[in-house]
Amino acid sequence: MRKIFIVCSFLALAACANRHTVLVNSQGQEMTCEVSGAGMMGAVSALKTEQDCIADAEKKGYRVLGEAH
Repeated sequence: MRKIFIVCSFLALAACANRHTVLVNSQGQEMTCEVSGAGMMGAVSALKTEQDCIADAEKKGYRVLGEAH
C-alpha cells in the first residue's frame, strides 16, 4: 500500500506543462506565448502565465490563430 502511495505521489508531483500559442494581428504580424513549468505548482503557474500573455496580446489587437470569430 505504501508503494502505491509513493508512486501516486511521485506522478502527481511530476506534472509538467509546455504550452505554445501563436497569435496574429490585423497586419499579419505574429506573436508567440510560450511557457513551461515542472511539478504541480510549476504546471499551474505556467498555465496562468500563458493566460496572462494571451490577455496582454489581445489588448494589443492580437488574436489566437484558429479562433472562431
